[in-house]
Amino acid sequence: MPNNFLITGRPGSGKTSVIGGAIKILRGRGLKAGGLYCPEIREGGERLGFKIIDLMTGEERILAHVNQREGPQVSKYRVNVRNVDELSEAAIQRALREADFVVIDEIAPMETYSEGFKRAARAALDSPKPLLAIVHQRTTAGFIGGVKVRGDVKLFEVTPSNRAKLPSQLAELVITALQTGGWH
Repeated sequence: MPNNFLITGRPGSGKTSVIGGAIKILRGRGLKAGGLYCPEIREGGERLGFKIIDLMTGEERILAHVNQREGPQVSKYRVNVRNVDELSEAAIQRALREADFVVIDEIAPMETYSEGFKRAARAALDSPKPLLAIVHQRTTAGFIGGVKVRGDVKLFEVTPSNRAKLPSQLAELVITALQTGGWH
């Protein structure tokens, strides 16, 4: 049985809301979440970038921003690779040691500029701990494409018709994975 549950979908489809809902249900059952959350930075209704936040400690840094002067460019944003390296490795390793399940929001082009992120994401995918992750929809090659075709992943696409049901469905899958164990 897969223990890596990946959520994908079009931009604005509700992927982050779905994963947030699943986390809320699981925390309500007394389970501890760890890993990464990458919300938007908005000002006056305009998206200026993204933060990267450690779910266990609350530490946050800039992932990418329109006003950042250097770093790889993705769309109109420049990625702060050092922040992604340091925070993603620390947050995911902490989650693998201390949490009941791991969250990665999101496995996408911005994050994959970081070798530290890719190492930590690979460790989470290879771990017997359940993983809830958002994965970039359009990418089919490279690191992201490799994640999608692993034999130990189950991929869910968020649509208007399943968006309301997915959080509880994902929470049940994580609980079942924790109860059954021994996936490898």
